[in-house]
Amino acid sequence: MVFGGVFVFIIVLGVLIFFHEMGHFIAAKACHIYVDRFSLGMPPRLFGIKLGETDYCVGALPIGGYVKMAGQEDTPLTEEERQKQYGEVPPERWFNNRPVWQRMIVITAGPVMNVVLGVLLYGIVAAVGTEVPESEVTARVGFVKPESPAATAPMYRIPDTAENTATAGEPDTTGWRTGDLIISVDGEAMRSFSDVGFAAILGAGRVLDVLLERSEEGETVRYLSRIEPQHVEDSKHTQFGIEPFRTALIGRILPGLPACESGLKDGDILQTANGQIVDSTSFTKFLENMGDNGTVSLEVERENAVFDVTLKPATIGRFEGVVFSPSLYSEEEGEGPPTIGYVSDQVKEDTGLARGDEVLEVNGKPATAVNLREAERDSAGKSLTLKVRHKARLFGLAGAEETKIVEITPVPSAAIGIVWGEKMVFHRAAAREVVPEAFRQGFKALSRTIKTLAMLFTGTVSPSDLGGPVLIYQVTTTAASMGLMWLFKITAFISVNLCVFNLLPLPVLDGGLLLLLSWEGIRRKPLPEKALERIQQVGLVIIISLLLFVTYNDILRWVTSTL
Repeated sequence: MVFGGVFVFIIVLGVLIFFHEMGHFIAAKACHIYVDRFSLGMPPRLFGIKLGETDYCVGALPIGGYVKMAGQEDTPLTEEERQKQYGEVPPERWFNNRPVWQRMIVITAGPVMNVVLGVLLYGIVAAVGTEVPESEVTARVGFVKPESPAATAPMYRIPDTAENTATAGEPDTTGWRTGDLIISVDGEAMRSFSDVGFAAILGAGRVLDVLLERSEEGETVRYLSRIEPQHVEDSKHTQFGIEPFRTALIGRILPGLPACESGLKDGDILQTANGQIVDSTSFTKFLENMGDNGTVSLEVERENAVFDVTLKPATIGRFEGVVFSPSLYSEEEGEGPPTIGYVSDQVKEDTGLARGDEVLEVNGKPATAVNLREAERDSAGKSLTLKVRHKARLFGLAGAEETKIVEITPVPSAAIGIVWGEKMVFHRAAAREVVPEAFRQGFKALSRTIKTLAMLFTGTVSPSDLGGPVLIYQVTTTAASMGLMWLFKITAFISVNLCVFNLLPLPVLDGGLLLLLSWEGIRRKPLPEKALERIQQVGLVIIISLLLFVTYNDILRWVTSTL
C-alpha cells in the first residue's frame, strides 16, 4: 500500500514537473535560445538521447527537473565559467543576452503550462465521466444545524422568476430547509456543495444574498435569503451551518426492527417523514428528537413508484460520539477485533477511549462486530464494560501500549433499523460542453487558489492550513484509491496551485525572476552579479523555510490524527 502510494506520488510529481519544464523549453526554443539539456528528474543523469543541440534525459532523483539554457543560471557564474560551458554557443543565443520581453515569456511559460495541464485533465474528466457523490453536481441543502445562520436566515419570496425583490420589512419565512436548492450566492452560480462552502468562507464578515429554490405543494418557489456566515460549533472557518444533501437511500435493512417488519427493502429511498423532505442525516436527527411513543409516516420511492409507510420506531442503544472502522453495521465483518475510527472529545474525556483503540472484550465476551453491535443495541441506558487495547502512540514516544477496562453507556435512541447507502451519480459533460467545462473548472481552481492566498494575508485562512509534500502524497494516494478520474481531478487542482505558487514574487521562483526582469527592463541594465547572488541566497532561505513550515504542518496534522 505504501509502495503503491509512493509510486503514484512520483508519477504525479513527474507529470507536473514535465509540463512545467516543457513550457520553459518550448518558449526557449521559440525565442532561439540555446537549450543544452531538458531533464526530468535531478542529477546524476541516468539515461537519455541527444537530438540536435539538446540532451533529453532522465535524472536519478525523481524530485524535480530542469531546462538548462546557455546564460541562465540559478546562481551567477563567472565569465570564465560561462565561457567554459558555452564558449561554442553564439552570444546572441544566450538567455541573458535575449531581449527582456523574450526572457519574461520563457519564465512565464512554465507556470502557464501548469494551467494548461490542469485544463487538459479537467477536460478528460468531463469527457470520460465518473461516479461522484451527488453533492459534487448539485448545491442542495441537507441537514440544517440548529441555531446556525441558515436556520435563522430571513427568506423573502421572489415573484415568478425575477432575481430581485425587496428585503425590507418582515420576511415571508425564516430558515433554510432540507431539500432547498442553492442557485447562487451574491450572483455567482453554485454548481456543487463545495462551491457553497467556499462562498461561506469568502463571505466572512459580510451579509450575502443567497438565491434558493424550494418545493412547496408541488410548486417550485424562489426565495432571496440574506445571511452572514459564522463560525458554527467551533469550526475553523465561517459557514452557513448546513451539510450536503445525502439522499436517504436504504443500503441494508436490519432484521428484527420496524423497517424490516414494515416491508421496506434495500434500495428504497425515503423522500419525506411526516410531510417534511428528508435526507439521511436529517432523518436520523428527526428520529433522535422523537418521543418514545411517536410514529412516523414515510413517503417512499421504489423503482420510480411512490408509496406510504407508517411505522413506530424502536428504542435501541447507540454509542454516541464513537464510530467504528469498519462500521459495526457494514456487511464486511472485518478481521480482528473492532477498532475505533473516531471518538468525540467529550467521550474521550469521559471514558479514555481514543482513535485506533481495539475492543477486545464486551461484558467479558470476546468482541466481534456482531456481538458488539448487539450489545450496543440491547443496552440502551445500561453500562457496558469494554476491555480495550490502547496502541502505542508515535512508536511509544507519546504513550506505550496498554490494556484497560472502560465503562460506556449506550444512549437510548429511536431507530427503524436501516443502514444508509450512498447515492452516486454518473457525471459526464455533453460533447459540446467538454471544452467549456474544462476551462470553467480550470478558472475556478485558479480563482480559488488566488482567493485563498489573499485570505492568508487578511487572516481569514490560517497559515496552519497550508500543506506540503506530505499532504500532496496523502491526497494523491487517496484520490488514486477512488479511481483514475479522481486522480486526474486532484492532479489538475495541484497543477493550477503550482502555477500560482511559482508566480509568487520570491527569489528563486519564476515570479521572483519576473520581478528582477521587470526591474532590469526599467533600469535598462541587469542588477550587479553580487546583488543577484545575495537575492538568490535570500530566496533559497525563504523557500527552504517555507518548505520546512508546510512539512511541519503536515506532520502536526498526522500526529494530531494519531493521538
